[in-house]
Amino acid sequence: MSRRVEDLAPAVQWRAHALVKAAQDAGIDLLITSTYRSNDEQAALYAQGRTKPGLIVTNARPGDSYHNWRCAFDVVPLKNGKPVWNTTGLDGDLWRKIGEMGEAIGLEWAGRWTGKLREMAHFQYTGGLTLADFKAGKGIA
Repeated sequence: MSRRVEDLAPAVQWRAHALVKAAQDAGIDLLITSTYRSNDEQAALYAQGRTKPGLIVTNARPGDSYHNWRCAFDVVPLKNGKPVWNTTGLDGDLWRKIGEMGEAIGLEWAGRWTGKLREMAHFQYTGGLTLADFKAGKGIA
């Protein structure tokens, strides 16, 4: 699994950098924890909590995650150098602030998703394309 912004599509790269900069300007340290994932890496994550030990962390099978198409990345804020994974109380306010910053630069924030797996750490930019579009060979710059 990559953490390199350079492994994202160019249209996503500049948005990832813009989010980190916006957070920095607001006094928030933000770490990018995941960018591109191969189908094999996605399969391993999908197996977690199903056929392998651990908690379920994704509902996306290989090819069904925008990470596989270089259009998504995950982040975590840091407080005193430590990741903040809690999403309630004041920490929840921090996550909402980060989500709003991402949305302001044109990213879709998975913290707004409803359903079983809302992902506060996940941002994506697809240029309006769907997974079916990517699977058909379309892509964003």
